[in-house]
Amino acid sequence: MDADAALVAALVDDRLLLRHYSLATSLLNESAEASLESEAEVALPLRARFLLLDPERRWLYLAAEDGELLAYDLRDPAEPRLNQRLRLTEPGTRLTRLEHLLGGISLLAGASDGSIAQWFPVRDAANAYALSRVRGFAGTGAPVAALAIEHRRKGFASADDRGAVALYNTTAEREVLKGSLLEGAWSALTFAPRGNYLLGEAADGRLHLVAVDNQHPEVSWSSLWERVWYESYPEPAHVWQSSSASNDFEPKFSLTPLAFGTFKGAFYAMLFAVPLAIMGAIYTANFMSARMRGLVKPVIEIMEALPTVILGFLAGLWLAPLVEENLAGMLSMILIIPPGFLLVAYGWQRLPAGLRERVPEGWEAALLVPVAVVLGVISVQASPALEQALFGGSMREWLTVSAGISFDQRNALVVGFAMGFAVIPTIFSIAEDAIFSVPKHLTQGSLALGATRWQTLVRVVLLTASPGIFSAVMIGLGRAVGETMIVLMATGNTPVMDFNIFEGMRTLAANIAVEMPESEVDSTHYRVLFLAALVLFAFTFFFNTLAELVRHRLRRKYSTL
Repeated sequence: MDADAALVAALVDDRLLLRHYSLATSLLNESAEASLESEAEVALPLRARFLLLDPERRWLYLAAEDGELLAYDLRDPAEPRLNQRLRLTEPGTRLTRLEHLLGGISLLAGASDGSIAQWFPVRDAANAYALSRVRGFAGTGAPVAALAIEHRRKGFASADDRGAVALYNTTAEREVLKGSLLEGAWSALTFAPRGNYLLGEAADGRLHLVAVDNQHPEVSWSSLWERVWYESYPEPAHVWQSSSASNDFEPKFSLTPLAFGTFKGAFYAMLFAVPLAIMGAIYTANFMSARMRGLVKPVIEIMEALPTVILGFLAGLWLAPLVEENLAGMLSMILIIPPGFLLVAYGWQRLPAGLRERVPEGWEAALLVPVAVVLGVISVQASPALEQALFGGSMREWLTVSAGISFDQRNALVVGFAMGFAVIPTIFSIAEDAIFSVPKHLTQGSLALGATRWQTLVRVVLLTASPGIFSAVMIGLGRAVGETMIVLMATGNTPVMDFNIFEGMRTLAANIAVEMPESEVDSTHYRVLFLAALVLFAFTFFFNTLAELVRHRLRRKYSTL
């Protein structure tokens, strides 16, 4: 029943009677008048003992004591349609209780062997709904005499005919508590509105009030890290969805998509930052002139002081639309700029020696700055032509329609650029110091023995500096894992598990920043956010410890060079 309609269902012998009423409210006296809209009578192929109608008046369930169930589709109450016929219990067992879980979507079926099964409608291959057994609970071992449903959570209590009571939570798929409270059987059981009391009636008519301290039962290892089959989902999934406008909402606290998003963002950031930072450190420490190094190194280190909130702001409002509008051009940079550098280097070597000697030794890299700018501009300007020639005028549409790859404007590619830009100074500074600190007698001895500068770099300098370089990479990774503002502002901030570079994500740090101010103190949501912070700390502690162990091993291995 709702504000404008009501549906009445009744069992008479082996017949189902349905009456659909419409309610009209008078504006003068605020009284409601009911008028009969339709009625139907259905002959049943079984003697039903249980009758359940969901709150939306869409499904009507009839079940017999032997466990057989009929599911009727009531979209047209005048003509109920039998949608499914199935068996809820195992052969040889009786159906003793049938109740709706909170929300009226799931059915809880208690059997004579004490087991309890949860069923709810799932779309099949033909896009039609069919009841599916989602999970089961072993129960107390005695026939289920009563089921009590919590009013605010997806939990319930069962009582058997031997006086035992057990508490369960369907989201966590676990038995919370089990104990014997009576000598005889229970005849009825119900929860207080807040779930802190159980009121039960014994078979002899006595009432029993039991205090219940059952906080945060929906949290378990499986609900946090494993796939959970939630109501209205076609299959088990990793989902984070902490709130909803519905009172019967089932909170979804899976940390797996958040951990996945954390590593995804860090991976793409490191993929962009590590080659540039390490190669830049190698060139600055070994091939750049001392005067130019005195200019370049402080500038890059000053970049580290740039607030990440500014980088996130620029990435979300400027870089993300720019990448979307020039997607083909941005990706073509990978194919244009490196070969362009090689061509310029080859042309430089072909110039007369007198012309090349006019550039001071160690300043050659300055000549590549305008080359990089020109090649980047060419790539961006060529984007419309590339999209027209290769992708039918729109690379984004080609990705989503032809290639079947989802595209979000604020995606991992944007995060890779922005967060990589933030991580580069850290990696560059530590790696450059490690390379520059290699004792000069090692490099001079290698050159004196006939090795080239590249052979000396690869076989002497990099091996000796490898502990510092590895530490630089791991410290950069630690910062990328813990980054908050860039991923918060430059991604779609959706907790999805998709390694697609054109799809967004949500990280542990960003999730804490977004939801902690809105969470209720001491609630399950509040505690899970603190648990997420602990997981984030564990990740960074693990990587830093691993980096320290590897650094010591590399130092012992190459200290004799």
